[in-house]
Amino acid sequence: MTRQNTIPFQENYHALIPLWDMCNHTNGTISTAYNPVLDRSECLALRNFKAGEQLFIFYGGRSNADLFVHNGFVFEDNDYDVYWIRLGISKSDPLQEKRNILLNKLSISSTTDFSIRKDAKPIDGQLLAFLRIFNMNEEQLDHWISSVKSGDLECIECAVETTVENKAWTFLQARLKLLLATYKTTLEEDEKLITEAQTPNRLLAIKMRATEKRIIRETLKYVEQFIKH
Repeated sequence: MTRQNTIPFQENYHALIPLWDMCNHTNGTISTAYNPVLDRSECLALRNFKAGEQLFIFYGGRSNADLFVHNGFVFEDNDYDVYWIRLGISKSDPLQEKRNILLNKLSISSTTDFSIRKDAKPIDGQLLAFLRIFNMNEEQLDHWISSVKSGDLECIECAVETTVENKAWTFLQARLKLLLATYKTTLEEDEKLITEAQTPNRLLAIKMRATEKRIIRETLKYVEQFIKH
């Protein structure tokens, strides 16, 4: 698979740079670029490499799902890996309109794909705000709609009522457990399958599935730890 790279020559052109495809991916920073002064594409080393050592480059901050689909591999130590969760406000919710008004104040759609990350803090502010708004009653919604500090809902330390906070985290806990339950295998079973003889495509699919489960499981641990405290 050869990537097409944009070359800014009068109009944008696409060029094939096969040598770059010989470099495997690792965590790091972008070190490949086009040099308009010298009219050439350049690739700088991410670190000092020894003679005969394999040269790695950073493909960009892509999730394993993106690498799986567009590059044909899974990078298990991916610092940029995420798992997407779709959440939305039901049209049958009697408070749908007010929830949407508050969500719009925060530039959040009523139906959105939120990411949970492979990180010590896997939940971002927009997901946290959505969960809180999703679990508010009418009086609480009215308060935050009229508040000039509605943006605080994206902060972990936001002073929301305890009932809302508990419902928000409990809802996410239940959703994560449900997501894990949809898989036909456990993470431990996948890890065992990875060590056994598999076809290349099957092995790749199992590794992809396992990375998803790790993110969900670690996020679930984070949520449950938060609920305890």
